[in-house]
Amino acid sequence: MLDNVPQKAALSIESIESVTPGVTGAAGDVAVCVVRCVEGTARLGMVFQHPGSAAGPGTATSGFLLTAIEWYGKQVEQLDTVHSGKVTLMGAGAETLAKRDVLNSAPRH
Repeated sequence: MLDNVPQKAALSIESIESVTPGVTGAAGDVAVCVVRCVEGTARLGMVFQHPGSAAGPGTATSGFLLTAIEWYGKQVEQLDTVHSGKVTLMGAGAETLAKRDVLNSAPRH
């Protein structure tokens, strides 16, 4: 029943540990960041939008796919509000991410 409820989460970037440019044919750049979940619950597989990557007409924004969450040295599937953790995000434009940016989850269709 709860699977139909739209999930919303927001992550505030505390620091950026690394950004690796994607290789041709790959899903995009990979960014490893320390974040604080400031709203909702961030879960593996969620897509987050960067506030500076607003697309113009006819342009699609793929966002950043949350592929890994590390919390106190353990791999976990979710990060709850007020908790901090290290996350891995995949998507084009990872080099535009900066400290204090807030990434908001994209609505699921």
